[in-house]
Amino acid sequence: MKSLEILIKRWKLGNVRPFPPYGESIIRSTFLDAGIEASKDLIGLYGAFGGMDVPDDNLWRLWPLSEVAERANEANAFGVLFSDYLLDSWAYRIKPNDTDTSAVYIDYYDTKDPLLVARTLGEFFEKYVQNADELLNQPC
Repeated sequence: MKSLEILIKRWKLGNVRPFPPYGESIIRSTFLDAGIEASKDLIGLYGAFGGMDVPDDNLWRLWPLSEVAERANEANAFGVLFSDYLLDSWAYRIKPNDTDTSAVYIDYYDTKDPLLVARTLGEFFEKYVQNADELLNQPC
């Protein structure tokens, strides 16, 4: 995920205070406890960047695993919550496609089903690099 590498560099130069990366076993057990198998791209994400203390310049925040675990009871058919936008105005769910990739859905916390925003984490971060505002502000 080349786009993720670009973003990690940006985040570290910006106001983001990253949590340390996690080992594979804690990533797997956290998401398994939340109800999904961690795919390779999800393990790659948390193995490279452990989450954010504060949102980035686009107001998006990747949650540390402790927060994923705290919100595990909110998992549903569209996956597990793992990040938010605009101080939890809405959130993003991760759902495995297979052992390699996971899809990303946006959840507006309303009565509608979450919407697919990226078929893979790699696609999510590619869109983020290209136009974060367009990605994060999907029409409801």
